[in-house]
Amino acid sequence: MNEESSVEQSVAILSDLEWRRINEALPSNLAARARNQKAKYRGFVEAVLWVACNKAFWSEIPAMYGAWRPIYVRYMRWCKAGVWRTVEKSIGHEKAVVAHALGSLLGQQQYSQQKRSLRSARGVSEGIGPDQ
Repeated sequence: MNEESSVEQSVAILSDLEWRRINEALPSNLAARARNQKAKYRGFVEAVLWVACNKAFWSEIPAMYGAWRPIYVRYMRWCKAGVWRTVEKSIGHEKAVVAHALGSLLGQQQYSQQKRSLRSARGVSEGIGPDQ
């Protein structure tokens, strides 16, 4: 068994304690929704962790987690709200590999966002717009 397959298996299901820790770390409005719709939110977090640990494309998310697009859209909303950094900190030392993978995914997302912002700013300063 190689390192990647063991990471994939360990991410497949969060333990109840790990999920509770993550849920308690969420902002109050999200935590309330996550408690009331535990399976939905837990599955969403596990899907994102699966993408992070497997360095996979969003479209490769296993069917058991649901359609990839709504997962990606919610992931982006949570990124903009800063929720994922909270989740990353709450994962704990037992799953340091998972926390590191999530941190890498977040870093890639932040880098991509900065590149888009710079590209947009350059286009505005150079007078490039939709009419050009």
